[in-house]
Amino acid sequence: MMPRYFFDFADAGARYDTEGTVLPDIQAAKAEAAKVLAEVARDRARDGIYRELVVTVRGENGETLLQVIVRFEIVTVPASSAPPAGPD
Repeated sequence: MMPRYFFDFADAGARYDTEGTVLPDIQAAKAEAAKVLAEVARDRARDGIYRELVVTVRGENGETLLQVIVRFEIVTVPASSAPPAGPD
């Protein structure tokens, strides 16, 4: 029987996975967490200047197995400091 992994998401608040996902192993859980977090980060990048997004993967007994963390910041550079535009 394959193990069940729980993917908890934290941004401004926390959302806990109560159903879990059955996957073959921790490597598959790591790949799933990274994929989901990349999708969420893409969507959230539009509405903020700084974000830290975290997916915590828990095992069937509630133990934390790993975390995938994405941090990004959008910084506006004044025109006088911007590098010259390259050829198109």
